[in-house]
Amino acid sequence: MTRFYQSGKGRGKKILLVGESPSPRGWYRGKACRNRNGELLPTGRRINKLLEPFNLLVDECGFAELCQCVLKDRKMMRARAKKDWSVFLKHLKKSNSKLIIILGVETTNVFSGLCGYALKTGEISKFKFGTKTYSVLPIYHPSPINPKNRAKNKKIMFHNTKKLKTLFM
Repeated sequence: MTRFYQSGKGRGKKILLVGESPSPRGWYRGKACRNRNGELLPTGRRINKLLEPFNLLVDECGFAELCQCVLKDRKMMRARAKKDWSVFLKHLKKSNSKLIIILGVETTNVFSGLCGYALKTGEISKFKFGTKTYSVLPIYHPSPINPKNRAKNKKIMFHNTKKLKTLFM
């Protein structure tokens, strides 16, 4: 199942962005954060702003969803993500990423529960899946619905700039 998986390109291969579940209108022809006309959504533009200091774009990074279907109710996310965890792990293995950026507090909580590692928003952690060690950076969801998250994420990226550059520059 690769409908909601975007392969990274170039230096973007080293990054896997992780969303909670696909938006009903958030994927277009295998591209995350795109509407049905192929235009970049506001969330994608916000992600691009966060990646700007690293000369990367959301289209260049890997992208995977914890849940492999559109959720009618976010309360279903934990149970659905548990069912889809093996699919996510296949995407992770395929991605060849060094850095996982988790988008959103609830996504981070669910991811933490599934992987068995306590992750904290804004802090880079390392954890091992199989034989590979990953760096993980949970951030606040970049959706324009919550404008305060933009400033919080900007601080997170600034605070971690040096560490992040060593991972994918």
